[in-house]
Amino acid sequence: MLNCIQAGKKSGKLDWKIRAFQYTMKREQKSIVLSVESGEIQIFLYSHEQKGRAGMLERFLDQIGEVLRLCEDTDGILVVNREGIIEYHRIPLNSYWCSQDTVGRHILELYPELDGESSTILTALRTGRASYNVLQDINNHRGERVLLESTTIPIVVDGRVECVVDSSKYHTIDQRVIRGGEGGGLSTLDRMLTEDPAMLALKSRIRDVAGLDSSVLIYGETGTGKELVAESLHSEGGRAGPFVSQNCAAIPATLLESLFFGTEKGSYTGALTRKGLLEEADGGTLFLDEINSMDPALQAKLLKVLEEKKVRRLGGSRDIPFDVRIVAAVNEKPQKLIREGRLREDLYYRLGVIRLPLPPLRERLCDIGPLADYFIEHYNRKLHRRVRGLSERALRLLRGYAWPGNVRELKNAIEGAVAVARGERLTVEDMEEILAGRLGGLNRPPELPEALRLEESFSLTRALDSYERELLSRAMQQAGSISQAARLLGLSRQNLKYKLKKFDL
Repeated sequence: MLNCIQAGKKSGKLDWKIRAFQYTMKREQKSIVLSVESGEIQIFLYSHEQKGRAGMLERFLDQIGEVLRLCEDTDGILVVNREGIIEYHRIPLNSYWCSQDTVGRHILELYPELDGESSTILTALRTGRASYNVLQDINNHRGERVLLESTTIPIVVDGRVECVVDSSKYHTIDQRVIRGGEGGGLSTLDRMLTEDPAMLALKSRIRDVAGLDSSVLIYGETGTGKELVAESLHSEGGRAGPFVSQNCAAIPATLLESLFFGTEKGSYTGALTRKGLLEEADGGTLFLDEINSMDPALQAKLLKVLEEKKVRRLGGSRDIPFDVRIVAAVNEKPQKLIREGRLREDLYYRLGVIRLPLPPLRERLCDIGPLADYFIEHYNRKLHRRVRGLSERALRLLRGYAWPGNVRELKNAIEGAVAVARGERLTVEDMEEILAGRLGGLNRPPELPEALRLEESFSLTRALDSYERELLSRAMQQAGSISQAARLLGLSRQNLKYKLKKFDL
C-alpha cells in the first residue's frame, strides 16, 4: 500500500551511503509507514507489514537512494502499486495533469495507446528490472501528444516488487503543422512591418527566392522574427504541401531523431507508429528553428538523409522518398557555431544555399515606432483598452534601449504597458514599470565592480566568461536541478547542459 503524508513530524535523520535522509515512521494498524526526504525532495510513503523497523528502513533506503538521485533533475514522479494503480503523483509545474487526475487510476488509463509490453512501468512491475532514460512519444488519455524521458525503478521488498517509481522529464515538441487550405495561419510579407532599408531589401530577396526549391538558412538573434521569414517563404512560394515548423532546442538528441525520421511500433519501449517530420512536410516546407541546438551526430544523419531524399523510420525496413524544402535558422553567427563544433560545416553549406541575415531591432530604430503602434492596436483589441499611442518621451526612450529580446521583447513590453496604462498614451513611467527599471540607465555607462580594472592585460572575453560562469553557478544552486535552472535562465536544457560542460560546473 502507498500513501502520501501531507504533514508529519520527522522521526529522525541519518546518513546512508554518503547521503543524508530525513524519514518519518508511524504505525497504521499493522503496517509501518515510511516517508523519505532528501533536500527539498519528499517523494512518497511506503507501508508494509514488517516487524523490524530498522531492517525495513535499511532495505528501503538501499533502493530509494537511487531514486532520490534521479529525482533531483525531474519534472514529475509517479508511484504505481503492484496492480498498476497510480498511488502518488507529483509534478512541480502543472504541465500535464493535476494529481487528482491521476491518483487511483490505472496507468493504461493515462496512456491508452500503451500495453504491458510497451509501458516501462508495467514492464518494471513484471520483471523487477529498472530502465533508465527511456524516451517515449505517446498520447495521453486526452489525446495530447506527450514526450517523456523516463527512468523507472522497481522497489523490491522480500523478493517481491511492491511498487514502481517513475521519474520523468517532460519535453514540449514546439511543433506546428499547417496544411493546404489553412493558409490563413501563415504569415506573409505584408505582415513584415518595416521602414528599415536592410529589412526592405530582405523582403525583396524573399520574393525573389520564395518560388525556388533551394535550402535557406536564416540567421538572426532570438526574437528577430525568423519564423515569420520562414512562413513568408512558404506562403509566397508555389509549394502546395504543408508548412511544418520544429524547434530543435530542448529536445534530447535521441528523441529528436525519432521526431525527424519517424518510428515503427516497438522500435523502442513506448514507441508508436508515427510519421517523422520529413514525411509530414512532404510536398511542402520544413522549418528547423535553432538547428544549432541539434546534436552534431544527428546533424550528420540529417545531412545524409537530405542528400539521399529518402528516410527510413526507426525500426522500419523500407526507405520512404520525400520532397521537402528545408528552411533552417540559427540564433548565433554561423561561423562561431562552426568553430565551436555546434554546427557541422558540411551541413551549413548544404542548408545555406540561400542565406538570409535578420538585423536586430537595435539596428532598426526607425521600425520601433511603427511596430509599437501595431502592437498597441493589437492589444487594445485583445485587452479592450483605448490607448492611442506612445508619448514622444516614451518613444525616444524606447529608441535608446538595446532590446536584447528584439521584436518579441518589444511586443511583450507593449502588452504589459497597455494593460497597466493610466492615460491615453503610454508614458515613460508606463514603460519603466513594465521593463522593471531596465530603461533607467540608458544614458550612463554601466557600473563596473570595484575589483575590475581595465589594464593592459584585461580580457573582455575572460571577464564575460567569468560573469557567465558565476550566473550559471548561482542558478544551479538556487534551482537545484537542470530543468529548473534552465527555466530560471530562459535557456533550453540542452543549451544549459552545453554551458555547464563548457565551464566545468
